[in-house]
Amino acid sequence: MKTRSKILIGSAIALVILLAVAYFGAGYAIYDKLGNVTGSCDEHQANRPDNFALLPDWPADFDVTPYFMSPYEPVSFPSRQPGFEVAGWWIPNKAANPTAPAVIVLDGLGGCKNSISALVPAGTLWRNGFNVLVIDVRDTGESTVDDLRSTIGNDEYHDVLGAWDWVVNEKGFAPSNVGIFANSLGGAMANYAFAEEPRMAALFLHATFGDLQQIIKAELTRNGIPTFLSFPTIAMGSLVTGENLFARSPVETIRAAAGRPVYIIHSRADTRIDSTQGELLAAAAEAAGV
Repeated sequence: MKTRSKILIGSAIALVILLAVAYFGAGYAIYDKLGNVTGSCDEHQANRPDNFALLPDWPADFDVTPYFMSPYEPVSFPSRQPGFEVAGWWIPNKAANPTAPAVIVLDGLGGCKNSISALVPAGTLWRNGFNVLVIDVRDTGESTVDDLRSTIGNDEYHDVLGAWDWVVNEKGFAPSNVGIFANSLGGAMANYAFAEEPRMAALFLHATFGDLQQIIKAELTRNGIPTFLSFPTIAMGSLVTGENLFARSPVETIRAAAGRPVYIIHSRADTRIDSTQGELLAAAAEAAGV
């Protein structure tokens, strides 16, 4: 009888271990698929500030030519995290007032300075008199390659801070004259940088998210993956990258923006990040007195 009990206990323990391995193994596979940015910028490589093309998911009649920018200068500078170099395009507006502001522009997950979704807003700013710096964060474009996996802004925000340092220290712009524009996941990176550097002047967030847990579950659903796997996905992502992906939350860090201008815009037609995420972030900002 005792032998049978031991066998049952041993079998139960083995089953629990097997289920745990499968649970976290699935989390690793999911994170490796969704967080891997290898080759994410390949389709944009031919784009330049003075000549870029539409992607198939853009309206076919959208005219990009008014957004072309010239001249531009390829630049690089250190991230605030030692060991990382950030690449960018500096696009000064020669016709602008000498005191015209500068804006740092960054795209979302796997995006880069070549992305049309970064170049069109950059062109909009530039033709309205702003100086523009469009950047690649780590693991994308021409910036330092780490592990080719996104940390959902928890590491990348150091690169945004490095861009701000460069504009202020190398180009001589007053901190009060430098803002940030960011798309999607880039909004989390910009949000975290804005919270870290109180001298940053203004923040413009386009189609970003407020609650990490909710957005991970939404992304799993979009990819046909059960949402109960959200925890092991983030847990394994944290283990693989060596960065606690739960360390920051946009709805919390936006509170540090109090007293500074923040603009949040989100289309209700967004099929990737639901507009309720933008509303959630805006509500948190308003509650904090932003």
